Amino acid sequence: MAKRSILSKSIKTVGSLTRNNLERMGAIIDGVNAKTSKPRQYKAVNLGDEDYQQDLFREQTLKATQQLLGPRFATYGKYAKKVVPNSFFQTTVDGAFAQIAKLASNWSQIDLPSEHRFANIANLDDEERYALATDIANQNRALATIGGLTGLAGLLGLLADTLWLLLVSLRTVYQLAAVYNKPLTGSQGIKMAYELLSNADLSKMQEKQALLAGIGIGKGLLDNAQNSGLHNELKNLGLKNKNVNFYAEQVDNIASQVGIDLDQINLSWVRRFLPATAVVIGMHYNSQLIDEVIGVAQATFAPEAKLANRAITDDSSSEAKVDKAASSDEQESTDNHTKDSNTENKDGTDEQDESSDSSSSDAKDKSADKQSK
Repeated sequence: MAKRSILSKSIKTVGSLTRNNLERMGAIIDGVNAKTSKPRQYKAVNLGDEDYQQDLFREQTLKATQQLLGPRFATYGKYAKKVVPNSFFQTTVDGAFAQIAKLASNWSQIDLPSEHRFANIANLDDEERYALATDIANQNRALATIGGLTGLAGLLGLLADTLWLLLVSLRTVYQLAAVYNKPLTGSQGIKMAYELLSNADLSKMQEKQALLAGIGIGKGLLDNAQNSGLHNELKNLGLKNKNVNFYAEQVDNIASQVGIDLDQINLSWVRRFLPATAVVIGMHYNSQLIDEVIGVAQATFAPEAKLANRAITDDSSSEAKVDKAASSDEQESTDNHTKDSNTENKDGTDEQDESSDSSSSDAKDKSADKQSK
């Protein structure tokens, strides 16, 4: 019993330290994103809508699988369609993504109760809930960004990165829903979680996938070029892909004109540089993509739009500029109003003076007429 108690305390201590470090890391990433990107307003999602588009995670997961398997994926798909109905394939895909959502839900339920503030969740006010939600968001932001390290694994890392980001995104949705006392449970909760993801702006995921896929292909080309030579590898690549053939020929022509032997180039430093580039790209895009998920989740579950919109892209310096500009506009409006009032008063005074002068002149004329008579 004593050993179990010590082990339990050790696990709790390690878990607490990990969460604290993730929160600090996430806060730093959030600060960097706030300075480098424009603040934006996130729209709440009306969960329960039957008609919504598929989330990009599903599409990009299938594309990453296709890129990983290469021509074999097309071959398997060709024969599978002849044997297996398309509806069965769709059902299998839906079941796989439902299992990922269940895994994310279980992960959130295991981790969230370990947060001491969650034990008193029923008595927290809006500001306290927002503070807890921000810490949880920072944890997930850090986890998503760390997923960029899978870029070291090439094309296999591309698939792993997509699945990891999906898992962390679903975990974020489940945890924020629980913090705001709107838990997502059962099959309906899975549907709502994916519905929320489909309404987040994840368009940059396609851009990230294209860059990482290009780096993966380039690394494979350089690996092969170590044995057969870069000249022959470019030639083979051009024969396999007509779209690449033009660029391969241009590289070969330029090297010939300059007098560079492509087969004599030392490619070891380039091969080391590409994985590091993939990691940087993956971490950068993951931090932006998880921001979109967190922002939409906050806007959907938070009780006040003010708290939801402050969630991730809050930049105090930008707010100060906005407030200062608004104050200047109000002061200018007040000054203009004062000037207009002064002008009107002046005009009214001038009219009264003119009227008074006219009346005085008429009285003098009448008096002169009486005296003459």
